[in-house]
Amino acid sequence: MAEPAATIPFTIVTGFLGAGKTSLVKHLLQGDHGHRLALIINEFGEVNIDRQLIAVEAWDGILELTNGCVCCAVHEDLLNGLDGLLERRRNGALQFDHVVMETTGLAKAGPIVQTLSGKTLKQHFHLNSVVTVVDAFHLATQLHQYEEAQEQVGTADIILLNKTDLADDSALAALTTRLSDINGLARITRCRDSKVDAGEILAAPISRHTDIWAPKRVAQGARGHTHSFPDRVRSFAISFTEPLDHGRVQDWLSYVIMRYSERLLRYKGILNLHDRSSRIVVQGLHSQIAVTADRDWSTGEQRQTTVVFIGKNLPEAEFRNGLRQCIATTES
Repeated sequence: MAEPAATIPFTIVTGFLGAGKTSLVKHLLQGDHGHRLALIINEFGEVNIDRQLIAVEAWDGILELTNGCVCCAVHEDLLNGLDGLLERRRNGALQFDHVVMETTGLAKAGPIVQTLSGKTLKQHFHLNSVVTVVDAFHLATQLHQYEEAQEQVGTADIILLNKTDLADDSALAALTTRLSDINGLARITRCRDSKVDAGEILAAPISRHTDIWAPKRVAQGARGHTHSFPDRVRSFAISFTEPLDHGRVQDWLSYVIMRYSERLLRYKGILNLHDRSSRIVVQGLHSQIAVTADRDWSTGEQRQTTVVFIGKNLPEAEFRNGLRQCIATTES
């Protein structure tokens, strides 16, 4: 497998209908950030309006995906399109060092991440970040009515609370709290007209560590989905100081992913394993999981396990009990 530094960063820009995704992408294309961007645009319908709005007709890095959102009908188009971009890069017809994909307003990021994690593509691309743009004026209603809006928030690494001029300070504070309740991992940035520091969006950190174990094979959910009304999405954290048994936590994570992958939007944390001198970082999205060795625990530092889970109607008590069952015993 290629090292992250040798692969091309891939940023997913998502968000509900009208949130300001196209404005953000246009801002990224015009920004002075030192990156050569290839842009993938996907929207419903035969005619791709976003390309006309972005108005970069002479630029040769646009791949249009039409007739369905990327998480439903165009999975193979995405594979073929990325292969095409790579071939054009290899033969010198196109130069880029970062890919940005703008999804439809009803898309979910999970299937895109699964596509990137395929055996072939992961040799060439790595997920840089999921950026979710939300509309400060309509967000409360959208979160209440639409599962897609909740999942877009739940899978984000960065949340852009856009159109802040349309809400007062108290409303923005309440929305920020609600977003944090759904996704306690994401960085929340307020903005107007999707104007943010482009360099910060494109410069997410990359882990250079290798996996300390190969996760056991788990059942994959169906790639398709129906657009429906929501289950409740929220986050919760589990933390304790007792060290974990390596094998037990591996088995438990494999079980959790197998049973709850469709409802388990994001998870990330630090594990304190009894047989490791270093912190162990676990992070994932649905059934995709990475477990890596981080720095050594510092002298005098409190060794503890802390993991945040984000998902739809996850059984918090079961998760807490399950992870505690992984605590190492004297026989471990």
